[in-house]
Amino acid sequence: MRLRLVHKLSLLMLSFALLAVLALGGLTAWNLRHGFGEYLAAREVVQLEAFRDYLESRLNSKVQPAVQLQDLSMHALLNGFQGLPQDAPAPHRGPPPGHEPPGVGGAWRPPPPAPPAAWPERLSVRGLDGQLLLGRQARSSAAGHVDRPVRQGDLHVAWVRLERSDEVDAGGSHFLYQQYGVIAGASLGLVLLALLSAAWLARRWVKPLEAVAKTSRQLAMGDFSVRLDASVVHKVNTDEIGDVVLHINRMAESLQTLEQSRRRWLADISHELRTPLTVMQGDIEALCDGVRPLTPDAVQVLRNDVRHLGKLVNDLHLLAVADLQALPCDFQWLDPADMLRQLVSRYAARAHQQGLDLQLVLVHDLGRVCWDAARIEQLCVNLLENSIRYTQSPGQVVLSVRLVQERVHLEVEDTAPGVPEQELPRLWEPLYRSDTARTRALGGSGLGLAIAQAIAQAHAGHMQARASHLGGLCVHVDLPTAPKAHVLRSQASA
Repeated sequence: MRLRLVHKLSLLMLSFALLAVLALGGLTAWNLRHGFGEYLAAREVVQLEAFRDYLESRLNSKVQPAVQLQDLSMHALLNGFQGLPQDAPAPHRGPPPGHEPPGVGGAWRPPPPAPPAAWPERLSVRGLDGQLLLGRQARSSAAGHVDRPVRQGDLHVAWVRLERSDEVDAGGSHFLYQQYGVIAGASLGLVLLALLSAAWLARRWVKPLEAVAKTSRQLAMGDFSVRLDASVVHKVNTDEIGDVVLHINRMAESLQTLEQSRRRWLADISHELRTPLTVMQGDIEALCDGVRPLTPDAVQVLRNDVRHLGKLVNDLHLLAVADLQALPCDFQWLDPADMLRQLVSRYAARAHQQGLDLQLVLVHDLGRVCWDAARIEQLCVNLLENSIRYTQSPGQVVLSVRLVQERVHLEVEDTAPGVPEQELPRLWEPLYRSDTARTRALGGSGLGLAIAQAIAQAHAGHMQARASHLGGLCVHVDLPTAPKAHVLRSQASA
């Protein structure tokens, strides 16, 4: 039989509560019995001392003629101590055996439980040598006895002794049984309360978990649109179970976003590949049908289409590798200023042809850095290509570099057109183009910024985009001068 979590939690909490109640009830009952016995013993000692005082008053009486112990009897002393005439008979302690009174209607009823040894029966007066002078020879008790000195004048003439008793009289037993009943009733009530509380609390815990299980089952089946009920989230959002519920909803949102990105990614890839393939197919069919002659120019067109298609496939492969793992990089020490000067001089003519002014701004000496030169050059090329392709003429493109606490800050800024602020976070998505500034008519695969971001992450850096003060787009790249793990590797290889 499979126990549900609510049953396990209820049984566990009930077990702990039951053990705690039993332990507390047992300890309370034991402490009550022990404390009540000590109370009775202390009360008997007080009575013993009062009897001793009465005996001393008889021995040292100034009103009546002085008496000796030999002239007294225990019966007369007990009667006088209790305020009775000295010659009064002993108090009746119940019917003798065989003469029990009949019950209601003449039915026989059992006698009450036998009381413990009465206090007078355990009382005696002894001489200084321990010999019995007055009273009965009581049986020695395992609990011991209590002695109090008796003085006549200034002389110690005797002892009064009380044999202790472990038994409790009928009144005390009745009191203890009443208290035991109260303890048992309270314990049972606590156990029932613990059972109800455990069941309620377990159900309160399990209910959101059941909702989580149902939602996760639907997520596992591919339904990423499912969400946990807002009322469930609101009720349990203050503890760890509430965190689980909230994280399930966030996970569902992330999975839905990833699924939408995957579908859009597949659709965009198929579109990007279909366009050059369609052009190539049309050109090849025209050549085969004789519509176009097979000239070197026609072959060159096909060659350019193949190159464009190959570059697109290589970029897609690069992004796929970056998604699976960090891009493989060959880190070496180099002079970044040299590399950037050569890169800007190579693109200056092309920028000038498009009516753009390309500038390089080096704030101060950058020193040497440990980078993958080919990857960083590809990053800068993608940023420059993006700016040169989409910046309107006449315009300006500025590549600025500065060193800030062992980190290189590289920025590429351009003039209008800019990118709407709400679309800036999406610039790093593969194949994404802004509606206003990125159109297929201007060329490009839409993968450049995504590849640049993957390269920056492979160098333990990051990128961000914002509006440029020149009126266009500003892409900021923050790279460490030397990622620590790669510094050690390069030193080891050297």
